[in-house]
Amino acid sequence: MTVPRFAFLLAVTLAATTAGAGEEWGMRPREDHPTQPPAPSEPNRSDDLTPLLGKQLAALKRQPENTDLRKAAWVTAMRLGLFAQAAALDAPLSADERRAMEGDLIAIDIRYGIVDTKTLRGKERFLRLDKALTATDPLAAEFFAGKAPDGEDQRRLTDRLSALAARRRAADAVVLYETLRQRDIPVPLWAERDIAGSYLELRRPQEALSRYRQVVAANPDDFDANLGLFYALVETEQLDAATEHIDRYAAHLPEHRHLDGRYNGERLSADITADRVRLFADRLAEAQTRIDARHAAIPYNSEARASSASLALARGWPRQGDEMLRRTIGSDPINPSLHADLAENRLTLQDWPAARAALDYATDLDAENGAVRRARRSFELYDSYELYIEAGYGEGQDVNYFGSRDWSIDTFLYSRPIADSWRAFAHNYSASADFYGDNQTWIRSGAGIEWRQNDWRLTGEINGGSGVKAGATGTVRWKPDDQWSFYGAAESVTNQIPLRAVADGIYASRASLGTDWQQNESRKLALGAFASDFSDGNLRSGVNASWFERWASGPKWMFETTLGADTSRNSLDTSVNYFNPKSDRSLWLTAAVENLTWRSYDHSFRQRLALTGGTYWQEYYGSGAIEAIEYTHRWELDRDLSLRYGIGRLLRPYDGEREGRTFANLVMLWRF
Repeated sequence: MTVPRFAFLLAVTLAATTAGAGEEWGMRPREDHPTQPPAPSEPNRSDDLTPLLGKQLAALKRQPENTDLRKAAWVTAMRLGLFAQAAALDAPLSADERRAMEGDLIAIDIRYGIVDTKTLRGKERFLRLDKALTATDPLAAEFFAGKAPDGEDQRRLTDRLSALAARRRAADAVVLYETLRQRDIPVPLWAERDIAGSYLELRRPQEALSRYRQVVAANPDDFDANLGLFYALVETEQLDAATEHIDRYAAHLPEHRHLDGRYNGERLSADITADRVRLFADRLAEAQTRIDARHAAIPYNSEARASSASLALARGWPRQGDEMLRRTIGSDPINPSLHADLAENRLTLQDWPAARAALDYATDLDAENGAVRRARRSFELYDSYELYIEAGYGEGQDVNYFGSRDWSIDTFLYSRPIADSWRAFAHNYSASADFYGDNQTWIRSGAGIEWRQNDWRLTGEINGGSGVKAGATGTVRWKPDDQWSFYGAAESVTNQIPLRAVADGIYASRASLGTDWQQNESRKLALGAFASDFSDGNLRSGVNASWFERWASGPKWMFETTLGADTSRNSLDTSVNYFNPKSDRSLWLTAAVENLTWRSYDHSFRQRLALTGGTYWQEYYGSGAIEAIEYTHRWELDRDLSLRYGIGRLLRPYDGEREGRTFANLVMLWRF
């Protein structure tokens, strides 16, 4: 390279530096990346070195053959961190000096490569990192084969750690890091921070936590390390500690920058992160207060908008969340995480073409982004077969209308989606009960079609079995907005019939209607009505209503209640063997406490205890108490498999006689 060309690059580089391009645009501090140029006699301060280099270049222009002058200019350029420009001087160097310079060039490719991952899209964002990794591949192979690295090799290997972490080759980064530690090779603090991020990416948050704590202890003002420590606490389910940490760190940051008085972007990001941790911790009311206030103060800030979108999704408002996500994308159009979130939300909204388009766009932006990978997995699950099983078992006295022993299994097997909106399914319902030593069964099998699109879900099924005529079932659900849902069903032969009636050769048809209003995840009102037409001429009709309220929630505990009321009437006056009150009604309250006992990413275990108390009134028999207790386990074994099972005891009157029933239930959902 000519000296004038070098002088031009020097001027541009220095101008960018003095313009405040930011620390991430330059090399790490010299103590983190030492080089080994000859010890110069010139001063070390960069303020003195810059004009010195200008003088040396001017002299070199007049004396291009002066090797001593060329070497002195090289030393000064290296001291200034202008490694590529120093290499272009073609100074006479020793083998160690040339090797150190080559190491600096690899390091600068890594530094600029990290910037590329944040500012570019597509394959171009990894070109510099891939170049640096290719340059150190032979050294890494020799190191793993047993080579003892010298000081320059160690520097390149620790630089390689940073490159692997930024390239999202987390497993390779961790293997290299652990090998360095096993061989007692020191790892710089900045590399500890990078490798902590790789441990998080590999879902090894405990290892990440210990390293982030080490970095923060040594450098309490390190913004990235403090955020990393926060996320490590979140992912180890220490949500109270995470909240305390981010609150304290955000309060520590100045609101305005010292140099120009403008608002401190790091403080804003920390404050918004502190808002969001309330979502992670299921403190949604507090989160809404903070996020709404933040959004009102800075309505056009993309981070504040993203928080509002996350809040809407957490509170069960997917349409509002969709609107907020689209607004946020308008101000941050190439953010792959936002497009991935939009894709998952539109999957929830059953807007299949828009959902797939959003996922394709997010994938084109960054297929390796964590949110994009999660969205892709959500689509894989949607595109899977689905098995749903609901089973129950009970034991009581012989006089019990359920029988002395009874069980039921309701099974649906769904096909993969057909043209997105359609699924075929097979359905089997089997039930059995013992009455005074005699067993009665009821088995119905059917096949049907489900259609889901936007606000609607419809199903139709043809079924038969148990010596009864073939039947048909249809259901409809309409959800016009984030609060209201309306649903209905019609069954020409219903499975919701007492087995005592089946024992007498009776079957029934049934129709039902209902509506739900859900303000948010913590409040829901429901109203339903039904009518069953029995083949013996009895017409049973009923109405039910309920109010669900979650009074308290946090990282580990929830407390909620359901207040319910129902009434029914039967038209048949003659005596029958199945439970057939002329009219009855009940009022009851269930209080439940739930504990999140364990969670690790997509795996969790919850325990729930519910107590019910109320009163039941039956015409001609008066009123009596209802009492029940139920203990439940719920497992999320992965995103494709969930399991819930429980046991309980119910006491209530039938025809004036107080009867008890012990019961168990199980629900399984498996996508495969």
